[in-house]
Amino acid sequence: MSTQKVNKREKFAAAAQAQAEARKSVDALKVPAWWAYIPALIAVVVYLNTLSHGFALDDYAAIIENADTRKGLSALGEIFSTSYRHGYILIADELYRPLPKALFALCWELAPDSAFLGHALNVLLFALTVLVMYKLVLRWWPARPQVAFVSALLFAVLPVHTEVVANIKSLDEILALLFGFISLDLFHRYHTSGQTRLLVFSMAAFFLAYLSKESSITLLPVFPLSLYITTDSSLSRILKGSWFVLIPTVLFLLIRHQVLYSNAFYEAAPPAVADNMLMVAKEPFLQLTSAVGMMGYYLASVFFPVNLTFDMSYPQVAPMEASDWRVLLTGVVLLASVAVAFVGLKKRLPESLALLFFFCTVSVSSNIFMLIGTHYGERLMYLPSFGLVLLLALVLQRIPSMSSLKASELKPLLLAVVMPVCVVFAVLTMMRNPVWANNGTLYASGLNSAPNSVRVQYYQGLYLGKPETIESYPAASRDSVLQAAYGHLTRATELYPFFTDSWTQLGVISHRDKKPDLALKYYAKARECNPNDPVIINNASTVLFEQQKYQEAMQGFMDAVRLKPDYADALMNIGSCYGLTGNYREALTWFDKAIAVDPGLAQAYFFSAVTWERLGNPTRAAELFRKAEELKAAAPRKN
Repeated sequence: MSTQKVNKREKFAAAAQAQAEARKSVDALKVPAWWAYIPALIAVVVYLNTLSHGFALDDYAAIIENADTRKGLSALGEIFSTSYRHGYILIADELYRPLPKALFALCWELAPDSAFLGHALNVLLFALTVLVMYKLVLRWWPARPQVAFVSALLFAVLPVHTEVVANIKSLDEILALLFGFISLDLFHRYHTSGQTRLLVFSMAAFFLAYLSKESSITLLPVFPLSLYITTDSSLSRILKGSWFVLIPTVLFLLIRHQVLYSNAFYEAAPPAVADNMLMVAKEPFLQLTSAVGMMGYYLASVFFPVNLTFDMSYPQVAPMEASDWRVLLTGVVLLASVAVAFVGLKKRLPESLALLFFFCTVSVSSNIFMLIGTHYGERLMYLPSFGLVLLLALVLQRIPSMSSLKASELKPLLLAVVMPVCVVFAVLTMMRNPVWANNGTLYASGLNSAPNSVRVQYYQGLYLGKPETIESYPAASRDSVLQAAYGHLTRATELYPFFTDSWTQLGVISHRDKKPDLALKYYAKARECNPNDPVIINNASTVLFEQQKYQEAMQGFMDAVRLKPDYADALMNIGSCYGLTGNYREALTWFDKAIAVDPGLAQAYFFSAVTWERLGNPTRAAELFRKAEELKAAAPRKN
């Protein structure tokens, strides 16, 4: 027998032996299938106390006060063919997230004006995300079930996730990550098996992630990175197969462009200072150092969640110089992490995937590469935080006494090391959840966590100044509540004198408080900040109208319509001016225009009915009166 044949036989035997040893090693680390459900079950338990919550913050814009959502399933075509905020705001927006909004409409169809379904959906889909996460990590590293378990468990209890799970509107975050994980899992299975159907399902899931939130685009580099680090495939083979992820990306971008920009020119306005304090920093370098400093706040919110806040607007945090210790410390941590990630990438170390996942998914929200609408939001850590918990789980697994464990030895270590941290985080999360019960609890919490935030003061003043809020107090206390509203709004103008919303809201509550001259003074201040805001112009003109200054009021309403031709309230108010000056036919023309723009505007039907009555047509008037009453009964509850 030749030496060559013997060598081949020996090599084959050695390879078989190695495979057998590898299988034995994996089998030794196998855990029961039900382990996958433990983190998901804990996720449900931790957020059970949110099921009794109402609506809060952006829930009103997306659901309660959104005309599209309130139409239920009949609005699905409109939802998929318009921008995310369509049905709520007067101006155009550049967000396209039809999938979560469609689910909001479905919940409204099944249970109008009820928050329960929305909260239940968030909790269940969050738990499903945790389950899929466990399976994805186990798919990446079958011999490391402890990494999958620990990362999923930590993700389930992170207190920073309360803004996502406890706030119905943040369904967009949950869906984007859920479908992103599903797509990554299917893509890995396609790569290792070659089954085309898995690729098709993966791309479909990624497209659904895009329909949930545009920031899913930050997952693009994760597809090839995950294959490079978790498989032995060559880089050329990985890149050759990864181009498929561009298909749902290009398709989504084309649809988004068609929906948002095809019918009208839209130019995105720069972020407001009240939303993104980096706008105060005029120099690009100061913007960069401030963005780096804010990354420190983000990291602290994940690992040291002791002072979470729903808002941290200017000047609660202000631009940070390069010499600021927060910038220096965060900069060192980030640069060291980047270095570790790329050094490990050459060796295909799992920790590199965790770090690069974090850097990829935080790239947009960090404001380092581009300015976005806000400088801080706990919800923006939802997607990137997976990279951080995965890194922590991998680091723990690197500890010699832990990496050599068998499955039977894993449970005691988890109880000794991981479980205490998870218990503390779970308790903090359950204690944080009630803050998001409603606007009253949320805004009050902000006064403690971020008292110098201009938006916190504004939100509290807005809430206390609402007629329904004031009426909920005993009669003897109502004036003090109104004065508190004035106080918080005034404080907001002191913190940032150019914040238009605070001046506008001061005008609104002064008008309600029967102080027309004071209202006009505040509206004038608001116009100094934003001279072309049709809402401010319309509001000020309404005060003039009530003072019987019809010509001045008419001019203001006309100006508002010139700025916003489909502004239903202003169109209706022009009709009222014509009606009170005796020009009934012209008044009806403008009422009809208002109704054509907003078929749900009850007041327009009412004023039209009054006008027909004066024209001697009681039959038509009665029809319109009935319609106005129907719409008034179905009117949304205001924020």
